[in-house]
Amino acid sequence: MNSKNNVVSVFKCKDYKLERNRVTEAISVLEDEGRLNPKVDTVFIKPNIALAAPSFHSPEGTEPDLIAALVQYFYERGAGKVIVGESPAWGASCHDAYRASGIDKATLENGGVLYDFDNASMVTVPVDGYVMKEIALPQAIVEADLVVNVPKAKMHFLTGVTLGIKNLYGCMSYMDRKKYHREADLVYVLADLIKAIKPGLTVIDAVRAMEGFGPHAGTEVELGLVIAGTDPLAVDIVGTKAMGVDPKSLAMYQVAQKLGLGSIDVNDVKIVGEAIEEVSKALAPPLFKYVSAHKNVDIHAGGICPGCKARIPSVPTKIDESKKYAVIIGREPIAIRSDIEADEIWLVGNCGVRAGMAYLLRTAFIGGFKNGMPKIVKIPGCPPLDWFSEKVVFPNLREKGWMS
Repeated sequence: MNSKNNVVSVFKCKDYKLERNRVTEAISVLEDEGRLNPKVDTVFIKPNIALAAPSFHSPEGTEPDLIAALVQYFYERGAGKVIVGESPAWGASCHDAYRASGIDKATLENGGVLYDFDNASMVTVPVDGYVMKEIALPQAIVEADLVVNVPKAKMHFLTGVTLGIKNLYGCMSYMDRKKYHREADLVYVLADLIKAIKPGLTVIDAVRAMEGFGPHAGTEVELGLVIAGTDPLAVDIVGTKAMGVDPKSLAMYQVAQKLGLGSIDVNDVKIVGEAIEEVSKALAPPLFKYVSAHKNVDIHAGGICPGCKARIPSVPTKIDESKKYAVIIGREPIAIRSDIEADEIWLVGNCGVRAGMAYLLRTAFIGGFKNGMPKIVKIPGCPPLDWFSEKVVFPNLREKGWMS
């Protein structure tokens, strides 16, 4: 991929329903430039539906009105069949996510077809990847004539930002995503995914973006843009610049360039529409909380990766103000005090469990705890995604009736 030949359109847009023409214009530019042929038999649209929650609840998912506009656009251009599908985060049901987000209504009312990711037939695709030599992908994506990637513009505690390349991660099975969702492992796998899937169009939903501790716990910010292009890396670096971040500062794009996927210099891209320096906005970065907001909770961390670091504010799940808590997290937390006094000790992640059990054995060997053995709570996983979803994420969604 040679970024000097890439075209990315940047158009202002405040509301996809009221300004559908802005979406059409952003994509039509690519047709005019000879980059896109929308008249194909099968189009697969892959939005970002992170959780089973409506779009008004949080700016973390692709807007249903944008999906509606895209389904209409491709049918009007002569596409035979438009499929919409996504596998949400945390192992949640895709049908819950479609219903709660409003993506089901946006798709079906415009003649689109919803794809059952939960029961998808998987196809093993060979790839000349850095980490993987083959990837299991849903058959519908592999067989589609055109894959359209529709990410939400968000800051991300693990990759810095999450745009088109990161959104492709949802095409893998949940079990595979858990395996690689760890810092450097992840960015190399993302580079492999671009080679395996080859999205023919990326449309970034940047009307309402998320800043701060994304991709799930950030805050809404109005960016007012729709960004589109046919080269996934070129679209991402333009989107990253629009969010006020230098793409050269992010490992995800450094690796992509190193592996020959293209340039990460925005000056190598032909931008049509708005000048990026005039519409960009510096979004607040994701900042980790290394201490608990509760005075009776002490964190003992060391050698900790972001997969567990992000869970610090959620541990313990419920706080009894009459108790003292200690949280051990990371491979080698040298800051563990030898005289921990706690009613409960929480060991977070596989590393924290190992380090915590070693500490408990040492303490027992040298005389034990002054006030008796505390309650031990183990949270396994690397990272502990299953525990986090069942204890923190899903209960709130079920309480609101968004998830079955």
